[in-house]
Amino acid sequence: MASLAPTATLPPLGRLLSTPGQTVLQALQKLRSVYFPHQPCPILSQKKPSTSTRKGDETPFIDSGYASAEEDDDDSGRISLSTASIPNTFAAPPDDDDSEEDARELLRADQFERAFAIKWLTGFISRAEIWVAEEEEDSVEGLLRSDLLEASSTILSAFTGDDDEAEVDITRTFAFSTGQGEAHSPNIHVELNDAPISSEDHTSVGLQSWGSCILFAEKLCASKEVYLSDPRPFGGVDITERKPLRILELGAGTGMLSIVTAKLLQGERMQPQPEIIATDYHPDVLANLRKNINTNFSSSSMPIEVEVLDWESPETDRPPFNERFDIILAADVVYHPEHAKWIEACVSKLLHKHGVFWMFMAIRGSGRHEGLDKIVDATFVSKEVALREREHGDVCEGDGHRQRLVVVDQDNIQRQGGVGRADENCYKLSKIVWV
Repeated sequence: MASLAPTATLPPLGRLLSTPGQTVLQALQKLRSVYFPHQPCPILSQKKPSTSTRKGDETPFIDSGYASAEEDDDDSGRISLSTASIPNTFAAPPDDDDSEEDARELLRADQFERAFAIKWLTGFISRAEIWVAEEEEDSVEGLLRSDLLEASSTILSAFTGDDDEAEVDITRTFAFSTGQGEAHSPNIHVELNDAPISSEDHTSVGLQSWGSCILFAEKLCASKEVYLSDPRPFGGVDITERKPLRILELGAGTGMLSIVTAKLLQGERMQPQPEIIATDYHPDVLANLRKNINTNFSSSSMPIEVEVLDWESPETDRPPFNERFDIILAADVVYHPEHAKWIEACVSKLLHKHGVFWMFMAIRGSGRHEGLDKIVDATFVSKEVALREREHGDVCEGDGHRQRLVVVDQDNIQRQGGVGRADENCYKLSKIVWV
């Protein structure tokens, strides 16, 4: 169902003037098949496009439901249209099987995709007048573009009319097994509030629990000793003199990783108690994060501190960021090319020299986030690449020393069931340390 996700199917608005009407038509058909499959849209059923074509236009007209069924090829190889009535382009799609409908349902529940679709339609309508004017008014392409402008307004109105239903918080419950107690018995329970994402502000994506944090939480519970063991060398330090284990979550969003970490370590009865700091930037996300932590812990045993953190300019001169962290966790925090660079610089300032940075990332093969994993790979290189660069004299001095944050281990994870967005092909979990 990845081919129906708005982030994957709606064409870039920056190249709209060079985008043919058929491309937009197919994108709108897919959009409507997901969100409004049974709502009639008769706009295109009343038009009778002319058979005239522009001089020099050698592109064959591709039938995608806009053309009448009564067609004949002319001598030039072009398809000419009869004056018969044109069928409803946005007619309801044929019945899907259960698995396909389940996938559509998941896509409809994805508030990020919904917000992207609304923003795209708004931008398209604001630009489409120029796009329509590029073609002769009575040409096939001109008529199609004019109809598509009207159809996009109809779809946007349908979204707007459905806003009251969409703007609802959802309580989600999760149960994870630690492999202890009864076989396969879930013993870590988390309740999270997923709030609607703003259609005006895409930095509010942290209001939702994404697939990466759910899958990473499963791994934390299944292998706590791998991800949450104290990485510090204590060599002769008396246990009474040890400082608390310091754990930081970047881009905490709904707080899944911090909450699961706190529940896991509470069971360890560690002394002294670990310090867990959940961070984000958007004020609405921070408010929802605090709400979720309060839901999962009593007021007398609040093990998580919530703080605002700007990756681009972390304030390392104030608590709790004036001391470095032993473990840093992050799930799906890169959704812009600049983020990888910001996170690398931020972690460089916040990770202890013996610390570990665990980074869980979705690999997206389509849409506007496609290829971001390659930018992350170029930012956090493998140990072998770092050593080769060192041999050639290209040494990166991190943390004030001849050190660099590098990937020393990496695990590729496949999608599981209905977890994750439609455009998430698989996932990558990286262990990053100072070398």
